[in-house]
Amino acid sequence: MPVSGVVITCVDGCSHDVAERIAAFDGVEVHGVLPDGQIVAVVEADTVDGEVKLVSAFHGLAGVAAVRLAYHNFEDQEQVQP
Repeated sequence: MPVSGVVITCVDGCSHDVAERIAAFDGVEVHGVLPDGQIVAVVEADTVDGEVKLVSAFHGLAGVAAVRLAYHNFEDQEQVQP
């Protein structure tokens, strides 16, 4: 199961509202809102594609300026042989 840590930069004054909306997504855990308005969250999905779709949805939320990947782990995914 892939797990990623993301940092979400918000438009001024929107971070707490965005954090609430992001926390409502299945597979997302918001760990905090930093004093500068950035949100720290962990995203978990069944597949890497599912995780990408979930994080991509953040970009479409009002108040989100940027989403950056801080950490990604998917080592227990089934390996595909060439």
